[in-house]
Amino acid sequence: MPLNDLIRYFNTADSAGDSMLYPEGERAAAWHQGLRLGSLFQPIVDLRQERIVGHQATLAARREDGAPVSGEAAYALCESAEAVVHFDRLCRTLHALNFLAQRRYAGGYLQLPIHPRHLLAVQSQHGLVYEAILKRCGLAPEDIALDIDASRLGGNPHLAAALGNYRRRGYRLALREPAVAGDLAALVELKPEVIRLAAPAPELLQAARCASIAAELAGIDTGHDLEQARAAGVELGLGKLFGEAAADCRATHSERRVAYNSASPSGVPP
Repeated sequence: MPLNDLIRYFNTADSAGDSMLYPEGERAAAWHQGLRLGSLFQPIVDLRQERIVGHQATLAARREDGAPVSGEAAYALCESAEAVVHFDRLCRTLHALNFLAQRRYAGGYLQLPIHPRHLLAVQSQHGLVYEAILKRCGLAPEDIALDIDASRLGGNPHLAAALGNYRRRGYRLALREPAVAGDLAALVELKPEVIRLAAPAPELLQAARCASIAAELAGIDTGHDLEQARAAGVELGLGKLFGEAAADCRATHSERRVAYNSASPSGVPP
């Protein structure tokens, strides 16, 4: 279905009445409580094969005067559980539409953050509504990796059940900063495809390898960072070396299948 038709469909289906999707050039944008919303995408690179395998989506929010607003500040405007569920789905619908608009040259999977308040607010059947949204966009749960802040999981049985619901529907799980109360066994039991790290953690990396869980490291900005990540056994990476977050995805259909401009240790193109 063309992008404009999808935007009209989702606006008609949205009964909340406090937000709206709209076309902005070849992309989709959204309005919500005085904020203009857009999508940014950062390439996720397989460090072993040196190719882009997916994109991490983030929210770009600004006030009507153009002043930027952080994602957390935008979520803070949601005063009720129902409001945060609606806003979270709106953001992920927006990202799916903008990813879909680029599928002619941007492949791989889409890694989407899901807010912890959303996980707590939905009582059951997590992922069911969003699965229907994805199908309208020509995507499936298997195309999505849900980026979840694992530091808040603790021993909460509701959150663990939510992850189980997502997994049963076919979504991939990417757990961010997964120090589940220091319990590595609890992490492995959650069976994520990916753990997302801000810095290498040897014990966690070892546990991930034993459980066949891929490790993803953010902040790979130089060739030296890349060498260190590879030496630590990190499989996936994001950072300035591969491209900063931007409205356009990085093309994945290169003949050379090269994920970034230079593999030199300095990160400077030859």
